[in-house]
Amino acid sequence: MERILACCKLYISESRNALSLESIEQATKFYPEVVTVNKFKDEEYNRVGYTLVSRLYMQTKADAEPLRKAVFDMVREAFRTIDLQLHSGTHPRLGVVDHICFHPLSLASLNQVAGLAESLADDIGRKL
Repeated sequence: MERILACCKLYISESRNALSLESIEQATKFYPEVVTVNKFKDEEYNRVGYTLVSRLYMQTKADAEPLRKAVFDMVREAFRTIDLQLHSGTHPRLGVVDHICFHPLSLASLNQVAGLAESLADDIGRKL
């Protein structure tokens, strides 16, 4: 069976608050099929970037994909634990979460990851 893989790049406006970062990273523990393949902490910018990879199951709706669910839980924890009034850094920011993008890997298509992005955006807009 061939694996369909996708990647998510997630940038969060925090790199100095260890408790907040731990909480954000622990949000993925319920999704063992999601792997954090890279974490880039930029102390000067006070920003952290995560690269997450997971298999896409595609027999389920986009909102049931483990990658999308893990990213949503990380965003929820970021919103819960980061206070931008206490934030300082040299990088311009749009908010607690600066950037989320999905990329097709392996056999995934751009349409498949676009469905993840649309589902996640809808969920963030409605629930957070």
